[in-house]
Amino acid sequence: MPPRLPVFAKRLRYAPGSRAASRKVQGGFKLLELAVTLTIMSVLASVGMSNWSGLTEKEAVKGHTNALLGAMRFARSEAIKKNAPVVICPRDLAAGGTRCNTASGAGWEAGWLVFTEQSSPPNYVYDSSTDTLLKEEGKLSSSGGITMRNGIIVSDRIVYRSSGILLQGASNIKFLPVSQNESRGSMVCISMQGRARVIGAADSC
Repeated sequence: MPPRLPVFAKRLRYAPGSRAASRKVQGGFKLLELAVTLTIMSVLASVGMSNWSGLTEKEAVKGHTNALLGAMRFARSEAIKKNAPVVICPRDLAAGGTRCNTASGAGWEAGWLVFTEQSSPPNYVYDSSTDTLLKEEGKLSSSGGITMRNGIIVSDRIVYRSSGILLQGASNIKFLPVSQNESRGSMVCISMQGRARVIGAADSC
């Protein structure tokens, strides 16, 4: 007749050293092991945050670049269709955002206006009494600056003739992230024919 369970259990004997091993396993991490683990976790976390920050900045710059490229394609198309000059200029927020910012080196991060130039003689500055506003872009968030560089008289404006080519000279517009890291920025190069291409912010058109 097999022994009853309680009696059988009492007859079990632990292997030599097994209790000591059990106590050792249940002892948990040593202080040094815990410190090393926390150090590794903090390094991995900092690397992950840096990569995430770079990714979000690149995506922000990409969004701003695409917004201006879309405005340029629209303006060029409208100039040809309407057989009239079409202008893109940075907005002047101090004037309520419905006027061009004509200050030298004015940034485009405040947004821009797209309008048909109908003043006589043309001055390529938006005037609600004569010109026709076609589209406007609001203030761009997460921008570290958008600047236009050219050597033309009509500074900080893109002017398309009715033929679709630029009024004067080629130019470029640099987009930077909040960190000002050029490796995360981009540049739009505009040819005399009015076509645009995108390169790195640290490159040359």
